[in-house]
Amino acid sequence: MKLSILIPVYNAELYIGRCLDSLLNQNISKQDYEIIVFNDGSTDKSGEIVGDYSKKHYNIFLHSHENQGVIATRNKLLKLAKGDYLYFVDADDYVTHNSLGTQLDYAIAHNLDLMGFNALETSDEALYDLDTSQGEMKYSSIVSGNQFLKENKGIRYEIWWYFIRKGFLEAAEINFKQSDYDGDVDFTLALFLNAKRVAFCPITIYIYFQSPESTMRGNNLAYKKRIVTYFFALIIDFSNLINDLEKSSIQYKEDICSNFRFRRDAFTFFTIIKMIKAQYSLRTFKEKISILESVRAYPINEFIGKEYSSLKYKILAKVVNNKFILFTTIKLINLFVR
Repeated sequence: MKLSILIPVYNAELYIGRCLDSLLNQNISKQDYEIIVFNDGSTDKSGEIVGDYSKKHYNIFLHSHENQGVIATRNKLLKLAKGDYLYFVDADDYVTHNSLGTQLDYAIAHNLDLMGFNALETSDEALYDLDTSQGEMKYSSIVSGNQFLKENKGIRYEIWWYFIRKGFLEAAEINFKQSDYDGDVDFTLALFLNAKRVAFCPITIYIYFQSPESTMRGNNLAYKKRIVTYFFALIIDFSNLINDLEKSSIQYKEDICSNFRFRRDAFTFFTIIKMIKAQYSLRTFKEKISILESVRAYPINEFIGKEYSSLKYKILAKVVNNKFILFTTIKLINLFVR
C-alpha cells in the first residue's frame, strides 16, 4: 500500500461526496491507495453517504465512534493507516484530479519524509480539474526540515499541504496533542523539525473550500468567539514551541525562531482584531492579553515587515501594542455598541 488518505468527518453530508469523488479520480491504481474515513459522531447523513461509497469502492473504508473531536479522530486514523505515505484531507474540501500519483511517485523515488505542494482557497462549487498540459513538474531541492523552515518564512501549518512518510512519523513518535484547536501547528512543525528529507512542488493540488455558510456564520458573535478560542489556543501552542526552541541547539535556530515569531505575531495581531469584533468585555480582554504576555506572544514585535508594511498595519500595530490605547478603544466600542 503506497498511500493512505485520511478523512475525519463530522456533519459534512453536503460535501463528503464531492471530496470522495475527487479522491477517486486520481492517477493511482486503486490497489495502491486507501481512503479511510472516520465518522466522528455525525448527526447528519455523512456516515450513510460514505457507507454507500465503501460498498462500491473496495479502497474506501468507514469507521465510526461517538463524537470525540477532530484530534482524537485524527490520531485514530493514524493508527489505521497502512500506506507508506499519509495524507490528511478535510471532508468539505477536495483535491485536483489526477494529481496525487505524480507527487507520490516523486516522494517514494526520493524517500522523502515530507512532500509539499500548493493549495487554493475558493468558494467555487465546481470541481477543479488539474490541467494536465502543465508539462514537467518543477521540484525544489531536497533539504532538511530545518533548512526548509529557515528558507520559508510563511510556511503553512495546515496538514493538507503535505504527504508524510509513515515510517518517519512513527520513528519520530509524533501525533496530535489535545488542544482547543485542531492541533495542526504543533503537529506540522514537529514534523519539519524532525524531517531529514523535504521537497516542495509549486502546483495546486488541494482545494480549500469556503462555503457560503462559513461567511454567514462570520457575522454571528458566538461564532466569532469560537474562532477566537481556536486561534488563542493555536497561539499558546505556537508560543510554547518557540520558547522551547529558543533554549535548544537546533541548526538554523535563530532564523527558524525569527520566522516562527513572525507567524505567531501575525496570528496574535489578527486574533486581537477578532477579539475586538467579538465584543469581549474589557475584563475578559485584559485577562486574555495577560495570558498572551505570559507566553511572550504580546506585545507583537516581529509582525511589521514587507508582508504587512502598509500604513494601516503600522497604525493598527501601534494601537494593539499600547495597552492603554487598546483598552480604551475596547471600553469605547463596548459602550457604544451596547
